[in-house]
Amino acid sequence: MGSDYNAGQSTWDPFSEQPYPIRRQFTIGQRLKGRFWPFAKSALTTLVALPVVAALQGALSLGYRPKKWKRRSEDPKDFMGLAVALQSCDGPCLAREIEKLGARQILLRFPLWEMDRLEEHWQLVESLPDCEFVLCVMQDRRHVLDHDLWRKNLNTIVRRFWPRIKSYQIGQGINRSKWGILSCDEFLAFASVAEELRSDFPDIHFVGPCVLDFETIPFIRSVMHGFGIHWDVVGCALYVDRRGCPRNRQLLVFDLTQKIYHFVACVMCGNRANNRFWITEVNWPLENQSPYAPTGEKECVSEEAAGTYLRRYYEDAWESGLIERVYWWQLVSKGFGLIDVNDDGSLRYRSSYDEFKKLLDAEAPSAAAQETDKETAET
Repeated sequence: MGSDYNAGQSTWDPFSEQPYPIRRQFTIGQRLKGRFWPFAKSALTTLVALPVVAALQGALSLGYRPKKWKRRSEDPKDFMGLAVALQSCDGPCLAREIEKLGARQILLRFPLWEMDRLEEHWQLVESLPDCEFVLCVMQDRRHVLDHDLWRKNLNTIVRRFWPRIKSYQIGQGINRSKWGILSCDEFLAFASVAEELRSDFPDIHFVGPCVLDFETIPFIRSVMHGFGIHWDVVGCALYVDRRGCPRNRQLLVFDLTQKIYHFVACVMCGNRANNRFWITEVNWPLENQSPYAPTGEKECVSEEAAGTYLRRYYEDAWESGLIERVYWWQLVSKGFGLIDVNDDGSLRYRSSYDEFKKLLDAEAPSAAAQETDKETAET
């Protein structure tokens, strides 16, 4: 990967498949310098929008459904997606496992600092003609600051995958400085470059802002702004792993269902997004997998609990009727994948794999979890 931090390598953790914290490059003072006004605008936008968001969330909780909202398909294979990367196994192996599982909706990560691997990613896409792909274009600090380079490489990427791939996620983890973005305004200026592609690719779709976790301020700011980017699909990496079971509550109110209602209400209030919502990334880190787990041991769970949580997450998202698609991150990974990689390179299917496949092959996910799983889900 890349050559330095600006190209993405020196901060990339290949075990957990995410950047190292940015504090290794910048002090807190450097990160905050010149960003008071962007932060203030984000906070002010949230304060103005929150009363309406709260009212809409309450209405959604009581059964209101907006008429122009894009609903999910009744086919679980359209609803249940996989987010994957060419990290833990090579393209041919990954393609075989996707085919074996039977997943149809695939979100493929592509790091901008790996332009030399563009053909390798294309070969994976080409080998799965029955899958519908979204390409997640992952940024680094160099591309965030150099819009000419970003414009050039984005054009190269889209032209290589077009028209096989028409949906592109712009950015990843935009509310985490380790992903190279230090404010919402900086991200929105970066994302607005993508809008220039619409003249040459009129059917292109942009997915974003893909905020990590349940964080209202950057989410509202990213769908309510005056920048050029318009989201054809609103995406969010809605993790709830710090709460354990998806039905556990945060701030006394927000279980997974209420978090969905809250973000849907934010989208309805926004001025720069269509009424479509995808969850672009979710998983539970697995215990005893350090350094592969992407978070601390406190949030890690057993393989059995991860399978139960997966099922409950998909059931609740399905039952809400407001989530068009949920992508599980990812298929093959030691720290959090549906499939483990043994030291000799062989693969082992975890209980979460079995749960995913059962839901994928079912006529429809169950509206309620089985009572026999209650104790496991609440541990």
